[in-house]
Amino acid sequence: MFRGADVTAKLHHLKKILFNLTFYPLFIIVTVGMFSILVLPALLIWLVIGERPAMRITRWLIVVYGVIVCRGLTFPFVKIKFEDSEPDARLPACIYVCNHRSSSDAFLMAFLKRELIQVVNNWPFKIPILGWVARFSGYLSIRTMPFEEFLKKGKKLLAEGVSIVTFPEGSRSLDQNLRQFNGAVFRLAQIAQVPIVPICLSGNQMVPEKGSNILHPGNIRISKLKTFKWEYFKDWTPFKLKNAARETIQNKVNELEPVNAN
Repeated sequence: MFRGADVTAKLHHLKKILFNLTFYPLFIIVTVGMFSILVLPALLIWLVIGERPAMRITRWLIVVYGVIVCRGLTFPFVKIKFEDSEPDARLPACIYVCNHRSSSDAFLMAFLKRELIQVVNNWPFKIPILGWVARFSGYLSIRTMPFEEFLKKGKKLLAEGVSIVTFPEGSRSLDQNLRQFNGAVFRLAQIAQVPIVPICLSGNQMVPEKGSNILHPGNIRISKLKTFKWEYFKDWTPFKLKNAARETIQNKVNELEPVNAN
């Protein structure tokens, strides 16, 4: 029995080494190659046709890039399953609210396959290439932006049909228990009269682990949960809305990770 466990542990360790040795070089090549080749046409389109078409192309480029990174560069070490509780729903522009498990969360949003931007802290803008692309695409920095400006830009994006992804915990949770949510995006949803869509991420907390760049093989699940329509929550306070969204995601985390549930 101990020998079998020993072999399993050694195989896992070997897979982890191979995963990291293959992923990071390919990640750099794909990032530099894809954006250096494809962003230039977007800039030319911006000059010839206008800003909106160029930003739209760049946002879809980010979706393609995210799928390549998550599906292609992690194969065969990570299996990703996307679950949609409302597969036939045709939503207008909306606000996706996600729990925050890992630095890979932002890449996993590509599985939504929609034109979208993300609300981030300021540090992603400092990343070479990716930071410039995020800024050009209209990503919003909640830390450095006055709230009124955030509302104005958020409403404009939603009116243009661009959905918004946010991680209202602000920083990664240390375990399966979600941190308290920031209320800004929930006020935006009420003012802009758009749906809130909870997203539950599970399994990627080791891809990579907080405080480390080491990637671990495993299984990731992205669960798109039932939509909170504006007609349903229009008379709620932002406090009640954010707590309802948090509870919905927390319940799904507990369902997917029952061993650790309180």
